[in-house]
Amino acid sequence: MRTKKTKKGFTLMELVIVLAILGILLAIIVPSWGYFIRRSRERSANAKAKVVFNAAQTEVTRVSMKERPDLNVVNDPTADSVKKNAAQGNLYIGSGDFYFYWDGRNGEKVDINGSPVTAKGASNNSFANGVNNINNNGEGCYKIYVNNYNVQSVVYCDLENGRYKGTYPKGMDELSSSVQGVVRSTSVRNIDLTTIT
Repeated sequence: MRTKKTKKGFTLMELVIVLAILGILLAIIVPSWGYFIRRSRERSANAKAKVVFNAAQTEVTRVSMKERPDLNVVNDPTADSVKKNAAQGNLYIGSGDFYFYWDGRNGEKVDINGSPVTAKGASNNSFANGVNNINNNGEGCYKIYVNNYNVQSVVYCDLENGRYKGTYPKGMDELSSSVQGVVRSTSVRNIDLTTIT
């Protein structure tokens, strides 16, 4: 007597249903996964921006102690113009505001409009070295906004045109959605840090 052999396996309909369910699950998971990856990388960049912010404030304080005598001469209404000009030439930070941009290799002081400023007093390199001694020897790209010897804000990214940027004192998730979009789509060099303070 012969026994009937039955073939086991999926029918075509069962296979189509399983593939449809997998497709629906992937359509839900993939966008969410991208959001979580972006959020994680931005939080990491925010932490690095905080390190740069603190390192920059430490360096600004150090430079301000060196510049205090010259700044007193510049602000003294009784000082003659020759002494004022000489003292002004020794100031790196001064009482104004500026950006300091680090591209991963070189530092550059720029004015609020983005034009390079000829460094006086301390050099760009000595300022960068002071910040980078605390910031893992200049890892990544960053831009610092300094106003009257106070660091106002920082933006940090691993690469100049990288996608995942961090900001401080407000983190990326604390910025308005329009500012977030601008920061994410703009290179570090061209970001207006006054929108982050």
